[in-house]
Amino acid sequence: MRVVIKYTFLVIVAIAIGLGVYVLSVKAGPYISSSHGNTTYGVNRSSISALGYSRGNCAHCHEQHASINGSEPAPSSGAPSNYALFYDNYVSQTDGVCFQCHTDTGSYQTGGLVNRSYSYRAGGWTTDTLNDILEAFSFTAPGSSHNLDDIKTFIDGRWGYTATSNPCVACHNPHAATGDPANAPNSPKSSTTRGYPIARPSQHSKDTNAWGLWGDDPGEKMRDYTLDYQAPYRYGSTTQYEPDGSTTQDGSNLTDFVTFCTDCHNTVDTIYSTTLARNLRTIDWTQEKHGLIDGNGAVSTDPPYDSVIGKVLACTDCHEPHGSPNQVLIRAEVNGDVLGGTITTIESTDCTPPYSDTNKEIAYLCQRCHMDDYDFNNLCPPNRWYYVHHSSASGDPPYWASSCGSCHASGGGPRGCDASVSSINCNCCHYHGSTDGSGNQTF
Repeated sequence: MRVVIKYTFLVIVAIAIGLGVYVLSVKAGPYISSSHGNTTYGVNRSSISALGYSRGNCAHCHEQHASINGSEPAPSSGAPSNYALFYDNYVSQTDGVCFQCHTDTGSYQTGGLVNRSYSYRAGGWTTDTLNDILEAFSFTAPGSSHNLDDIKTFIDGRWGYTATSNPCVACHNPHAATGDPANAPNSPKSSTTRGYPIARPSQHSKDTNAWGLWGDDPGEKMRDYTLDYQAPYRYGSTTQYEPDGSTTQDGSNLTDFVTFCTDCHNTVDTIYSTTLARNLRTIDWTQEKHGLIDGNGAVSTDPPYDSVIGKVLACTDCHEPHGSPNQVLIRAEVNGDVLGGTITTIESTDCTPPYSDTNKEIAYLCQRCHMDDYDFNNLCPPNRWYYVHHSSASGDPPYWASSCGSCHASGGGPRGCDASVSSINCNCCHYHGSTDGSGNQTF
């Protein structure tokens, strides 16, 4: 009888462990090395640690008998949670089992949890105040965040996910993910404090031990994706580079985020965005000028992109993975400095085709790597782009300033960086998948 009871308990635990992933056998596997399972800094729900459960114990997330004595939240549905979790697996954009702990205030984890932005961790921008996952997913207009309802809908029926899968598990294996940096949330990552939190959705497996992390092994770096990757500067430096503050620039120390992100953001999959009320643009990184297609002619770029051939970027060089105070997940710090400054009036005209976006942050973003009028002539105002588009002084193939009204709704006027003609929003012409009249990629 004792043998039967022990075997039954192991089977129950094996089935229970998961947030949309399943474990087919009881193994230590990667769990004891993960951020959740680590016995030094792993999960430690205060209400049951007082009952004698050790740090990293599975019971901090999974209650194998559906209930444990002590103060704790109850599933909001009123019914036992999927996967024997102590709270509903997923409720909404800002409610679910992950957010019960991944918040710096009101967390059920002893001391709360701090998870910094990518601009902080990789960019070294330590004045950023974003410090937890719930906050990142709470950004709304003018900010933005990945829409978890849309992700949940998208993964349902793909790669072994189901309608009850937690959308966070689309990108993270909770039983293997490590902190990045590990156990140092209030410090940027370094070459010795690296971690690997993501797992490719297309490699998702019901056996969590078989669903490996992405970026931790050879063949999973940006250097493996392309020899033309150039790392951006870290905040305030021209000698240290993302993601770890070292002098390495070729992507050999950076996860291949292009391959990771294009599991979903590609030319095949249609992803509807509830936030934008339209399908997301398709992306073929092999045909993007920030991808594998070199810019034709001069590009008029700032360091460190001014002296390299091939300017391939990683998705995280410009975008936050969870949420941002800017539209379309644009980072607040890019290539060594924060976005901001004086921006000229942007016309409110409909940019059709393709869409009527009014994202002013993209002008700040472009300025972090591309030369604006001020860079060519410091008598010009910043965030004006006459030189790079219309003047041969930039070295770029210019759009001759002869028929202003075809692009600028305000028509003609004096030419030059101080022209009275209104600026056009950058993403009227430059966006993923955009082309000019000749079919050449413009982004």
